[in-house]
Order: sequence, then C-alpha cells, then structure tokens
Amino acid sequence: MRALVIRSVLGPIIVALTLLALVVGSAALRVGAADHLDAPTVQGDGRIDINDVYVFEGQNAGNTVLAMTVAPAAGLLSPTSFRPGALYEFKVSTNGDAIPDVAYRIKFGGVQGNGTQSLTVLRANGAGNPASGGGGSPIGHGSSYQAVALAGGGQIWAGLRDDPFFFDLDAFKEFKTALLGGSLSGLASFCDGNTVNFFDGFNGMAIVLELPDSAFKPGTAHPTIKVWGTVSIVENGQLTQVERMGLPGINTIFNHSGPTKDAYNRARPQYDVANYTDDVALVATLIQQLLGIPDAAAEAHGAAVAATLLPDVITYNTQSPADFTALNGRALSDDVIDVALNFTALGTPTGPLSDCIGNDSTFSASFPYLDDPN
Repeated sequence: MRALVIRSVLGPIIVALTLLALVVGSAALRVGAADHLDAPTVQGDGRIDINDVYVFEGQNAGNTVLAMTVAPAAGLLSPTSFRPGALYEFKVSTNGDAIPDVAYRIKFGGVQGNGTQSLTVLRANGAGNPASGGGGSPIGHGSSYQAVALAGGGQIWAGLRDDPFFFDLDAFKEFKTALLGGSLSGLASFCDGNTVNFFDGFNGMAIVLELPDSAFKPGTAHPTIKVWGTVSIVENGQLTQVERMGLPGINTIFNHSGPTKDAYNRARPQYDVANYTDDVALVATLIQQLLGIPDAAAEAHGAAVAATLLPDVITYNTQSPADFTALNGRALSDDVIDVALNFTALGTPTGPLSDCIGNDSTFSASFPYLDDPN
C-alpha cells in the first residue's frame, strides 16, 4: 500500500471532493457520471462512448438481458446513430477468470434516409477468439428499431431510447461551489426538497440483447457469469478496443487524467487486479482516514473495496434477479450512485450517503425494456 500523508485541516474538504469525484468528471458536460464522456478518445465521438452496461433477468426467468447505452445526450451532444465500422461487443466470462469465453459482436451499416441502420450479430467462442478480433459466427441480421431474432434463441433490438441513468448534478455543483469557498454548507443542497435529476429528458443509443441462459453455459451447476461491454474501431489499420465498461463509475472515480482514462479503456479486465488495485484501494483508504478511521482499518477497507470492484466486470447469477446492492447484475432502475457512494466510502452498499434522486423512467416489463426516447 502506498504511504498516505494527510493534513487534517483539509480533511473535510478532501473527503467531500473525493465523494464528489464519484459522479462529477471534467468532460464537456462536466459529468463523468456512470461512464458518460469518461476519456478523450470517446469524447471525440459519442457513438463509441459507452454510457452504461446492464445485466438483468428477462421477462422469461430463463433469459438474461445484456444491454448497453452509448452516445451521451444523443441528439444534443452525440448523434442519434451507431458508428458504421465500429464493433460493439458484450463479452462474457463463464468460468470466473475475466477472460471472455463468449463474445456477442454487433456491427452497423450506414444510416438510411429513414434513420435506420442495418445490423449484424456475430457470436464468437472457442476458435472464434472471443478475446479479440472481429470474427465469429453470424447469428442474426436485420435493422435497427426492429426486434431481430437470433439463431439458437434470443433477440436483439438497437436504437434511440431514454437514458436510464439518474442523479442530481445541480446539487453537486452547489456543493462544489461551497467547498471551493471553504464551506461545507453545500451539504444542504442534498435532499433539500429541490432535487433534480440532471439526466431527465436525455436519450442514448441502446443495444439490447436477450438470450437464453443456456447460451452462456449449459446446465445450472455454475450459473454465474461475468459481463462487460467494449467498443473497437480501426486505428492505424488495426481493429483496436478504445472503450470498455463493466461496473458504473470505475474509470471516472479511480483514474484522474485523460491518458490514464484512455489507457484503462483499452485494457482487458483480466489484468485489472495487477494494474489497478493500488489506485482503487488508495481512494477508498483515503476516504476512511479522513473520516477518522485508524490507518490499519482504513487500509483493510481499501483492500476489501479493491478486491470487490476488480476486475471491472458485472458479476451476475443467472438464477436470481439483478440487484446492484448485492453486486449481482445491474437492473435498469438500480440506484448505482447511492451504492457507489456508500460502498467506496463506508464499505456497505446501503447507507446514509445519497443524492436523493430516484429513477425517472417508465420501463417495460417486456423486450426491449428501456423507456421510449424523450
């Protein structure tokens, strides 16, 4: 563990700023949020910027839904389309090692006059090299804005949808202004009766894939999978991963410069424990020390947080409903900001820290589940 030197006089302000960093970034919207606008490469083209990844039980309990949204504030900051030539992927580890055993690869064609795009779905496993590359067996072909059936079972839908993410950015801005003035009075902006969901009315481009649980592994003896999303584009003649996301906020919270955020997006989760444990543990330890927790206990807390959050993938038991407070999948309505605040600072997924914002969307009980666009 790196040595920590803390000046107690700055403690309260640093604690607050550290918590603030969980949700506020330095991008064009000044919001890192879950993963929106998290790094320089993806800031240049919202179509390749993953906002969030979700993993939850389908309407049929024997199905699992993999969903991702891209294009922050689609129609305002980002196009209302997917990038032709880019490769959007859901990667799935079925044995717990954070190395993909299965990859679902989605490619889009050019935008037609009616706003639709052709889409092709490939499944890669075994010889299809799910870890990298753009190959695989075609299992579906159709168009955006239509439910497309997949060979072997399941379906996919892609198009503009309401962004399910929610939190109160305005309250955090008031909080930050007060802190810069040397006051904690901004705490009053939380839960003050004037809470506003900054993301209310924002859209994103969604890819929703529903699959039978048997698509990941046959039988139910080992039903747990690990899932993350990636986007790859051609750079210097090579198909290159430039974006990834598993758990919400990891890149935003624990990496603090453009180059380190880009490097993180290009890395593979199998190396996260070796490469990022110190960074994650350091932030969690710092918060506890500033809260007055003795060093040994604070460092133990930091180590436990890092061990839980890394590798950066969504772990999901396909035999149970998603519940982010248990770090089991991520449902569309899960309040991930409250969980992130409490878990990183206090080691518990539920607790007193909250932005007092609830989900504003009306989700469907059936495919494709996300709310209609605004």
